[in-house]
Formats: sequence, C-alpha cells, structure tokens
Amino acid sequence: MPHILFRVNAGASSGLGHLMRCLALAQAMAKNQFTPIFMLNDEGANIAKSRQDWVGEVIVVSESQADTQAIEKIAEYGRCHPVDAIVLDGYDFSSLYRQQLAQLGYPVICFDDMNNSGHLHANLIINGSGSAHQLKYEDNQPRAQLCIGENYRVLRQEFCELTELPFAQRQYLTIMMGGSDPANLTLPLLQCLQNKGFSGKLKVITGAAYSFLDELNKFIRTSKLDIQHLHDCQQIAHSFLQTRLAISAAGGSQFELQATATPSCLLTVADNQVGATQAAVKQAWCITEDFSVIAKGNENSKMVEHHKRTRVEDTIKNVLRYWGDDVALLKMHHQGLKSRDTNGAQRIIENIQQLCSDEE
Repeated sequence: MPHILFRVNAGASSGLGHLMRCLALAQAMAKNQFTPIFMLNDEGANIAKSRQDWVGEVIVVSESQADTQAIEKIAEYGRCHPVDAIVLDGYDFSSLYRQQLAQLGYPVICFDDMNNSGHLHANLIINGSGSAHQLKYEDNQPRAQLCIGENYRVLRQEFCELTELPFAQRQYLTIMMGGSDPANLTLPLLQCLQNKGFSGKLKVITGAAYSFLDELNKFIRTSKLDIQHLHDCQQIAHSFLQTRLAISAAGGSQFELQATATPSCLLTVADNQVGATQAAVKQAWCITEDFSVIAKGNENSKMVEHHKRTRVEDTIKNVLRYWGDDVALLKMHHQGLKSRDTNGAQRIIENIQQLCSDEE
C-alpha cells in the first residue's frame, strides 16, 4: 500500500484551488488502496479538518518556519513513517525548496500550471490544462514523466459519480468566485444583476476562505433578488447540475463545471488560469471575461475600481444575453457533455504506481 505525502498550502491569500486538486487526487488514491498524508499550513489544516469529504492524516507546518525547517520536518516524518512519494502543489514553494525536497530521495510529483517557475525538480509533472502540451516541459524538464493535457485532469469523487439532471430542469444562474474570491467580485456581480432587474433564481456559492461574508450577507438580507447562498459548500456537484448558466472564477472549478456540462462564463483573475480557459473556450461549452488586471491591483485604486465596475458591467450584459438564449445554452451544454472526461485521476494513479515500482 503506497504512502503518498502531500505538501500544499491554502487560505485567503493563496486560495483553495491547490488544496482541492490535491484532495481530488487523494480521494482517488484512497479508492486505489493508497494512504494519503497531508502537510498543510495552519489555515489549510483548519479547512481540511472542516471538510466532510476529507481523506488523509493532516499535519501542520507553520508558515513561520523557514524552508529548511519545513524540509527537515518532512525528512523527520519520513524517517519514522513509510513514504513512497511526495506530491507538491503551490506557487509559494521556491525552486530551492523543490531542489531540497528532491534531495530527500523520494520521488517528487509536482502539480504545475505554466512551466514558468524554474526547474521543478520533479519525477512526475501533472498539468490537466488543455494547453499544457504547448508549455514545452520536454525542453526544461527532460527527465520528468509527464501527465499533461486533458486526459490528466483531476476531479473530486462527487464529480466522477454523477446522477444527471435533464438540462430543461436546470433553473439557476450560479455565481462562484472560488474558495476565497481575492478580487472581491461576488458582491459587485450581484449588485449589477440587481441594477439590471434580473428576475431569475440565483445561487451564490462562497468558499471557506471568503473574506467578505458580512458585506455579502447584508446585501442578501435587503436585496430583492431571489438568492440561495451556500457558504463553505462541500458537495457542489448537485448545485452545478441545477445550474442553467454559471459565472465562475476560472480556476479548478472550471473542470468541475465541464464535468457537469454546465454552460459557463469563466472570469480569469490570474495568469495561471489563462491557458486552460482558452482551451475550454475552444471546446465551446463556455465563454470568458478577463479580470486579471483587477486581481493584480494598481497603485491607482480609483482606476482599478473603475476598471472593475466596467468589466462587471460588460460581463453581466454578456451573461444576460446568454441567459435568454435557450438554443445557445443547450448547445453549450451538449459541447460540455461531448468534451468532458472524469478519469484523469485514475490515469495519474497508474503512472504513480509505476513510478513507485521503478524506485523500489
């Protein structure tokens, strides 16, 4: 029974995407008789312990520790417990950190998005983006085994065991800006929908690291919109299956939306989301709006806020056009059905089994 150690962080600043895709892989591992173990920062550990679908032991690594201390903690764990491989995911781990991790002697499996952070020092690289083959991992990571492209997209188990709902029964416009919504887009989108007189059913999903809950709840209490709010929702596949059209951050949630064949407007708020989103748009189950300038911020806060209002206004105008077009939404739904693939984690596990076997 292979023991796989995950090293990943999560929280309001870094979001939950890295943690969620590691959880998705860990869930598939548990079904295949692997033993997952997680080393997380304090905030990530609290989120993990609150989840009903969590699998694996949780060990806290304080963010105040230097990299060398964190690496030593992993080494110490490995001296006392079986470890067959390490999975690393996150942009806060430097190239030196990755190098020191590789020097511990365990096979290293690295989630990556853009191949722009130097040598990954990984034995196996995972990138489920449809544009991953364009990143030339073969050139700067020539010895690494590659699990890249849509065939290696990881999904939590609830998205691999779906009970379909006929599209005609979907009623909701769903807004979900990821686990933390760092650009604070949920409330402006709702305010714009209210100003436009939207009369349909709304579902708003906020993550465990969402920092604007008081403001959002105050708006919902006084709003005339028909809003169902789900905070820290841990089983969202059913909500997506009820969704006629989604406005979503273009992180890992886009793969879950595709798995449920949910027509979507994906808002890119970070550079690492662009490649996967462009590939998704080509599959014709979604459209996209660019919010990356807002997320990066600017010294001129008034300019940033003006740009945010303009982008939100444009987004809602576009969304409302699609909301009223049954033919276009049904076509997007069918494109989602045609392009989805929920077996990526299983394919990765087969490669990890071979990797662990080769190291014995």
